Amino acid sequence: MTDQAIRVVPAGWYEDPSDPGQVRWWNGIAWTDHTQAKPDLDAIADAESAELEASFAVPAATRNRNRIRSTSTAESWLVAFSPVLLALGLFAAAWAWLYLAPDLIVGIVALVVAYALVIVFAILDRRKLARWGHTPPPLVGALLTAPVYLLIRALRLPKSWGQLIAWALLMVGLIGVPAGAWFGGALTNVQTAVRIQAEIRDELVGSGKASALSCPPIADTTTVGAIYTCEVTRPDGSRGKLWVSIDSDEGDYSYSFAIS
Repeated sequence: MTDQAIRVVPAGWYEDPSDPGQVRWWNGIAWTDHTQAKPDLDAIADAESAELEASFAVPAATRNRNRIRSTSTAESWLVAFSPVLLALGLFAAAWAWLYLAPDLIVGIVALVVAYALVIVFAILDRRKLARWGHTPPPLVGALLTAPVYLLIRALRLPKSWGQLIAWALLMVGLIGVPAGAWFGGALTNVQTAVRIQAEIRDELVGSGKASALSCPPIADTTTVGAIYTCEVTRPDGSRGKLWVSIDSDEGDYSYSFAIS
């Protein structure tokens, strides 16, 4: 026996030494007469890969079902609730007009911000719809205002009318309720208080006695003898009080500076 290690080849199919195009069975000791065509290793690998992909693939019916259901995005509902943003912006503009300065710039900024937010929400909505496999509505709809975008979206995508209906109901509420209160006389105090503040402010600022005037937007302006207090900012920056007295049912009033 020699010291050289003898390599033992285990039994199995190996390339035939006499024909490279086939394999021959090696029984661990010698070659046998059993042969067969050499297998196509690339074809086997491709078949195994395809089988693996198929095991992880989502059935087409499931993909279609999920795609049809997933048309409601959070961003689309933000577009639908844009009237609330607009109302908040206009409220801020009205507050600034009454208490800061009678300037239209605040109202314009509020409208621009609300308009820009609708466009941003529409862009995000379109991106999500595209990821979900839908054809998103054109962005030009959002540029033409929120209801146009929501209408195009509802016509193009299934089950998307809810956002447009929500937008319409919000607009009816935000316009109808204040309009009804205004014409019904419920806002008489507010109307009169705003008129009185504007008249007093114009008179004091025009005469140089004050630089700003702030009165409560809701005050008793219909009861004869009622008195409420406004805050005056003098030209030197100091502050004082001003009393407003309701003198008649027709909205006549008088005012005087409070003695400090």
